Formats: sequence, C-alpha cells, structure tokens
Amino acid sequence: MALMHYKSFRRESITSINKRLSKKCYPERTFSLGFKMSLVLFEIHDHVAILTLNNPRKRNMLSLEVCSEIRSYVAQAEGDGRVKALIITGRGPSFCAGGQLSDIQPDKETLEGIYSGFLSIAQCMIPTIAAVNGPAVGAGFNMALGCDVRIVSKKALFEPRFFGLGLHPGGGATWMTRQLTGWDAAASMLLFSQSISGELAVEKGLAWKCVDECDLLDEAIAFTSNIRNVPKEILLRTKKTLRAADMSKSHNSILDIETEQQLWSIKQPYARDAISNMIKKISSTPESTTN
Repeated sequence: MALMHYKSFRRESITSINKRLSKKCYPERTFSLGFKMSLVLFEIHDHVAILTLNNPRKRNMLSLEVCSEIRSYVAQAEGDGRVKALIITGRGPSFCAGGQLSDIQPDKETLEGIYSGFLSIAQCMIPTIAAVNGPAVGAGFNMALGCDVRIVSKKALFEPRFFGLGLHPGGGATWMTRQLTGWDAAASMLLFSQSISGELAVEKGLAWKCVDECDLLDEAIAFTSNIRNVPKEILLRTKKTLRAADMSKSHNSILDIETEQQLWSIKQPYARDAISNMIKKISSTPESTTN
C-alpha cells in the first residue's frame, strides 16, 4: 500500500516536472518564456526532500554553479523541521558525470568548490539516500558514496574514472570506498579503474538494493517510511553517534555516548508515548497458552 501511495505521488510531482522540463518542451537550457531552467530541482513531500540534478544534456555534470545550488538546498533540508531525509538523484540516463571539465584547474580553491557540492551531502546532518539512476562518474561517484544509503537501478554504474583524465582520486574517494567495501573491490575500482554495475554494487556492499529503473524513486521514498514520524532531533543525534562509532576504536568508547543519548531520548515525549503505547498493546494481547 505504501509503495502505491508513493507511485501516485510520483505521477503527480516528479513525472510532471520531468514532462515540463523535457527536451521536447525546452530544447535549450531556458524556458520558452525566457526563464533560465534550474540545473537542480528541489521539492519536499511528506517529510522527504528530493534533490534532482537537472542537466541531462551534460549528464548532470557538477559545475561550480550546480555545486552552489546543491549546498543551498542541502542547508535548506537540514534547517526545515519537516524534512527527515534527503534523496539525491539525477534526471535523464545519468546520475552524475562528475565535475565540469573546464572547472578542473590546478587550483585548490577551485577544486574545493567542485568538492563542496558532494561534501555538503556527505556531511549532511539528516539521513541521505542516493537514488542512482545511471552512471556515477568521478565526483558523481563521490556524491553517491557520500550518501548514507544507495538504492540503485539496474542501469546504475559506479565509475571512478579518475585515471581516464590522468587524475589522482580526490574528494575522499579512497576513504569512502574503503569504508564501504573490501580491499579487492576498492583496488579494482581505484587502482585498476574498473566499473561496477548496480547489481554488483549490492554484492560488494556499495548499495543496499538494486531495482528496476521505473521503480527507483518510489523505492527510495518508501525506504524512508519508518522514520517519517520520528522526531528530527532523534535522527540528527543518531546519525552523529553513528559517525562517532565509525571513528571509535572500541565498544566501550562508544557505549558512554550511546547511554547519554539514550537517556536523553527516554525523557522526550515521543519516547514516553511510544513506550506507554507498547505497554498497552502488550497488556491487551491475550497470553499464549500451551497444551
């Protein structure tokens, strides 16, 4: 039932947006009335923010302009009390083809500008999902890996491709890849410049699930269903603790952090109501009998 609801939502919003912005209607990057077409789309529905890279003609490459828009929308999602999760996807056949080539210069400030888009997602305080609809290349590869979860289509492709431009991997690609996969997969992609399909990405631990292309966004939205009614502050604190656990060297070192945060959550009205309701539910359930 939930998936049907989301499919209905998609027909009413995402599909209508894509139709309005289709090549048939808008042959250039400007609207027929002269308005500039946004390179990044952003909408909020039922506690979920959806950020869509919207430059399919250039395979959703990350220009400095696009990175600035991404930063702005990520900040908006973080600051909006309604938003419990952020989904990132691409319009057209590509997820993201990486940084705009003309912006790749031997200048640290420029590189950091390119990094800033996907790093704002990697550092986002709320849960994030990459709905990878096609090739994720270079900086687009980093963007996908920077999300908390990746749900991919059967047309997804993870392509580091740094060597193809004579570049050393950047933006934290080596660290993120090693966090998610074993040495063999990381070395295959970053040392041997191998691509990984959506289905293989699941097998190698890069993605949670691989689905048909037509179901991708619906699946990503449905994936958030268990947290849409959870107070945002609990989600923020849990993600922060999860990151701390990732850096922790022992069980005991994270135990104190979790205990402190769990004590805080127990005091909150949401937890008190949930615990009370569970007690009532258990009490009203007839005890099982044994013969």
